[in-house]
Amino acid sequence: MNALMGFREMGFLEQVKILKEIEEEKKFEAIPELFELHEVPLNDKAVDSMVIHTLRGLLSKNEQMTLEGIQSGKVRVKKLCVNLAGENRFRSAGPLLLDLASKEKNGEMLLETLSSLSKIRAPEFLKVFQMNSNHPEPLISSLSIEMLGVYKDFTALDLLRGVIEEGESGGGYEKCNFVTWKAIEAVGSIGNGPALSFLASKIHHGNPTARRIIHEELVKKGREAIPCLVSIFDKEDVDCQILASNLLGAIGDKNGGEILLSIFDRKGEAIHPNVKYAIYEALGGIPFLKGTVCLMDGLLEEDDLLLMAVVFSLNRQINSAVINKLEEFVRPGNARSQRIMRAIAASKAMDLFKALYKKEEIAEKLLEIISGSNDPELISEFGAALEGIGGDRAKLDAERLSYVSAGKTGKKILAVDDSKAMLYFYRSAGSGLGLDVTTAINGREALDLLEKGEEFDLIVTDMNMPVMDGIEFILKFRENPAFKKIPVIMATTESEQSQIQLAEKAGANDFIQKPFTHDLFQKKAGKYISLTKSF
Repeated sequence: MNALMGFREMGFLEQVKILKEIEEEKKFEAIPELFELHEVPLNDKAVDSMVIHTLRGLLSKNEQMTLEGIQSGKVRVKKLCVNLAGENRFRSAGPLLLDLASKEKNGEMLLETLSSLSKIRAPEFLKVFQMNSNHPEPLISSLSIEMLGVYKDFTALDLLRGVIEEGESGGGYEKCNFVTWKAIEAVGSIGNGPALSFLASKIHHGNPTARRIIHEELVKKGREAIPCLVSIFDKEDVDCQILASNLLGAIGDKNGGEILLSIFDRKGEAIHPNVKYAIYEALGGIPFLKGTVCLMDGLLEEDDLLLMAVVFSLNRQINSAVINKLEEFVRPGNARSQRIMRAIAASKAMDLFKALYKKEEIAEKLLEIISGSNDPELISEFGAALEGIGGDRAKLDAERLSYVSAGKTGKKILAVDDSKAMLYFYRSAGSGLGLDVTTAINGREALDLLEKGEEFDLIVTDMNMPVMDGIEFILKFRENPAFKKIPVIMATTESEQSQIQLAEKAGANDFIQKPFTHDLFQKKAGKYISLTKSF
């Protein structure tokens, strides 16, 4: 007996009851009639949705009927069954889907077919993805390119290189399309020597988003990617050297640290300050003795920003030798001692602070600098550290800090940078100007703050950051009319004019070249907000 006879004329509750019984009792013989109901729906969204739900439940347990649906002349039925074959990884559907993909002219159905093949994944499917990697429809070509990576098709490297290079030719560098994105990931997935060497050669890709994805792929490869980054330091390209240093730090392998130290040995004082900053910060993430020694030598740096990077990294590499060296530099109470102690305070180097606090005369000097920082958050955090140390002296010093009041201008700035040392620099510099400084480690975090209703008088953002880079951040927050008038300063190591133009088009109002001093930051910030304090 046909369970669906007269179904279209039934009332809603009866239709629901019958569909439920068919699914629960696994009445596979009802599938042909359900196909008809799906192909020519009732135009009742609730019932039509339940028909699909019932079909999906039955077909997921009946591979043969799913195959028959793929061969059906019914367009909606075919699409549903193609989709289910992939979801349920019905390997017997492979030949039918391959044949369909080779003949299908409709873009939507071809995409559905390729999607199912990508889920089933058999070696013989590679050819159909190769065939569609240049398809004019971006979703089809990007899916096919993605699968070239999944299959580790090293024969596709030339094609993938072409896609990535095309993404920065002409005006293409202004936007990273989905095809370029998938091509980068595919090259990373292939991951052989030529693939990683190519990615390393593109660490300064013209588009910041593509650049970020390239960096993510290289970091994922870890130690395997390190040899491909070595040659970058042989070229006189400061931007690439900075990015290569950042990547070696993110990989965190001793071999990468040895490469960074070799740069100091070969170039010495000739190292560009931006590269030196990147190396110091990278060494903080690579625990090995020679790296720590290099950082201790870095305490001789006179540039405040470089010194902050050194201190921040030493706080991650703390040991008795580090503490002894710091005591040696801090005890004299000279100009260098003051710079180092200011760097310890500004970078919130709590482990270094706790170790040095044991020496009462040094502790007193540090507390004077912390009290005079004009940064309530910093003062509060060091107060909490003192409470954690415990003892009568620490308790009295914590109370002393709690009485310090900070003078503010009422102006708020948002500093966005993936470098924690840079964020601490902004807090120090901003607090010295009487500014309330909020920090974010990437554009996504900064955008979340703005969208939650945080208000700022000025934004300073880095360009190259993980998760969301500075260009994408500016583009997205400028889309909101409420944020259009907030001035933005792009702080960057970039030297290429094309990147400056890209930032201007996105909506940056001004630029400041790293590394910069407190005075230069004050001058730039003062163009957009009134300042009542100075250093």
